Amino acid sequence: MKQLTAALTLTLARTLALTACLAACTTPLQQAPDRVTLIVVNDTYRTDNFATLRSLRTELEKSEGDVLVLHAGDFLFPSLLSQRYDGKQMIDVMNLLDGDADAHDPHLFVTFGNHEFEKDKLKHAPLLQSRITESQFDWLGSNIIFKNDSAGQKLIQGRNLVESRIVTVNGIKVGLLGATTDLKGADYIDRFLPPAETVGRITRDLRAQGARLVIAVTHQTLADDKAMLESLGENAPDFVAGGHEHERKHEIINGRHLVKADADAASAAVVRISFQQGLQQNRPQTQVEYVSLPGDRAASPAMRHRTSQWNQRFAREYCADLQAPPDCMQEVRGRTNVELVAEELTIRRFETNLGNLLADTARATYAAEGAQIAFLNSGGMRLNYNIPPGDITRLHIDTLFAFPTRLALIRITGKQLQEIATHAITDWTGNGRWLQISGFAFKHNPDKGTAEKLSLITPQGLRPVRADDVLLAVTNDYLLNRQGDQDGYHMLGDEMVVNPARTRPDLKDELNRRLQRDLKTGIAPVVEGRICNVQQTADCTLFR
Repeated sequence: MKQLTAALTLTLARTLALTACLAACTTPLQQAPDRVTLIVVNDTYRTDNFATLRSLRTELEKSEGDVLVLHAGDFLFPSLLSQRYDGKQMIDVMNLLDGDADAHDPHLFVTFGNHEFEKDKLKHAPLLQSRITESQFDWLGSNIIFKNDSAGQKLIQGRNLVESRIVTVNGIKVGLLGATTDLKGADYIDRFLPPAETVGRITRDLRAQGARLVIAVTHQTLADDKAMLESLGENAPDFVAGGHEHERKHEIINGRHLVKADADAASAAVVRISFQQGLQQNRPQTQVEYVSLPGDRAASPAMRHRTSQWNQRFAREYCADLQAPPDCMQEVRGRTNVELVAEELTIRRFETNLGNLLADTARATYAAEGAQIAFLNSGGMRLNYNIPPGDITRLHIDTLFAFPTRLALIRITGKQLQEIATHAITDWTGNGRWLQISGFAFKHNPDKGTAEKLSLITPQGLRPVRADDVLLAVTNDYLLNRQGDQDGYHMLGDEMVVNPARTRPDLKDELNRRLQRDLKTGIAPVVEGRICNVQQTADCTLFR
């Protein structure tokens, strides 16, 4: 009996010990030490995929514990809804990414993109301040110095607007900072600090404060991000979540990873950063996976409901302003017999049929005044999805033109046109500077980075452009306005305009007229090989 009692006592003790160990000794995956999981997105102008982004976060949190969500800038502007709500809809939706729109999200961090400063006058400072105040997440403004008001207080401030932040994620101290390009200033900004120098300084400070992992959330060009990592050496952050380009990028510079995702959350980068004992200098290991959205992932019902509310509210108010029926966004403006290609990864790197339609429409606007050619920056074409054969609606057109696109006739030389073509193909990674063109053609050699055999398209065929040619060209006034960025076309300016007193027509209006004229028959623009990519010989028919 005593032996039986002893055995039962021993068994009970072992069971209690095992139970205690299961509670305290094992480490479920969601509490696994030495790993941090990130979701990286950037350049989101619409909320279409945020419901599945929310679902992705929920899935990862169940399996991997706390997840950092990093947005690398450009979300307040520009978009069709932001023309009315000034980005308020984006903040409201992003506040729900943690499932609770009213509670501060300690794991969502954003940095400023250049488009956050679209409203750039001093009178617009309260507007940006309101968006920051409404945010249930932190803004990283590490290299931006905002101006003071007459009382000596910052015009833009808040407890959630920080130079840097340290958070603990699955037991690891993570330091976060931001860096923003000075591409777009504002009257309420005093100055931008040099990004690389600022990132290096704050990285050192964060490590001195005990951060085991330092992450920079940046909005600048890929070239600038790479140069920053190369120049900083051991003072470089461990990881860079970047924005500004609109297509996914993954670079490794001196062992440090740089990641960007596709615009409009067409993809999210899921990054797992692990620390293992014994590695050289305890350098983290990084695994990067791109998740396409929406994919086959079920959407979050709450987030889908919130985004639908905003879209329905906008359509209702927009149509009411026009004194039009509530479904006016679906009003047919034209018809297309072919798919119109407007998806950004294509329209910012290749000639497309929609690009040709727009450029031809621009040139035709000034045909009576002798226009020979036209060129438009693809960054002004904001649809970012293809229009299938069938109806072209008001929603398509109004989303395509997020900005006014006023047209002007200018006089340029053949030499200047060569400079324009060369700039268009520079850093061929899907930038808004890429041109859609009419009336001329050239060969694009991505390997050499050259725009070759620049030629006018004439009824007799191609005619090489000479340096001393004087040409009449149509372009949009954004490329002529030296007070703005001009997408880098600094060889252009308003002084080139042939008739400054002439009213500048808007391309949106001209396109609507063109579509109405061809409403019965429909349109069928084609790719003609105006921009002959030598890597894609099918596009080179004009040069045969």
